[in-house]
Amino acid sequence: MPTHGRKLRTPLFVMTAATSACVMALVDPLSAQAATFWDGDAGKGTGVFGSVECATPGSLVTAAQTDGHGTVFRYTKSVGTYRCESRGIKAGGSRYAFAADKTYWLGWEQKFSVVPAGGDWVPWQWKSYPNSQQNYPVLMTVGKGRVNLVYAGPGQDWKYIWSKPVTAFDWNRVAIGIHTSGSASSGWVELYYNGARQTFTNGSTRFTGRTWDSANEPKWGAYDRGNTSTEIVNRVDSLKIGTAYADVS
Repeated sequence: MPTHGRKLRTPLFVMTAATSACVMALVDPLSAQAATFWDGDAGKGTGVFGSVECATPGSLVTAAQTDGHGTVFRYTKSVGTYRCESRGIKAGGSRYAFAADKTYWLGWEQKFSVVPAGGDWVPWQWKSYPNSQQNYPVLMTVGKGRVNLVYAGPGQDWKYIWSKPVTAFDWNRVAIGIHTSGSASSGWVELYYNGARQTFTNGSTRFTGRTWDSANEPKWGAYDRGNTSTEIVNRVDSLKIGTAYADVS
């Protein structure tokens, strides 16, 4: 989800600090930054997120691990609630505005406390604000012993485009590439799982579809509107966002 700064003609005079600042202001922010433009290291705390949506007594906290992962984010969806999620990110101290017609790569590791035998819950979604044709163009679900990637087209037309077995309390690395577009023929999704490029149900390593709906942000955590009777804990580590797979692998 790369961009290019404007090509400027430099006059034949010594550029002052003020002139330099003006030139930099004209450059696309993604071009002016390193390719990995967001590092959501849990050591920085929950302030790396745009906001948190987590009803008490659930919580989003940083938690030290004893399995070699150091400090991670721990999302706890408590009994009696259906959501504990972070929404969006902050870059450079401000909430980051994702844009249409860009390519973003999101990488992270996840470990689930619950893999239901029946039903499912959502550990990640590419959420639309405000809701329009697509509430969430792309999302992950966990259930029936598997983790799935779903493309939800206009009219909530769900397509399970990828699936793998998953076990509770195992860490797995995810990297999702999204090219944002309001056109069903221009947007696309790619996926790496534990470092291996994945093939979708269409037989391709790229799934084409509409991936942008007025404004979109990533959400991590635990969401299960259909089941408020189960506590779900999702541990998330090594969060990064860049403009190519190599930035987040």
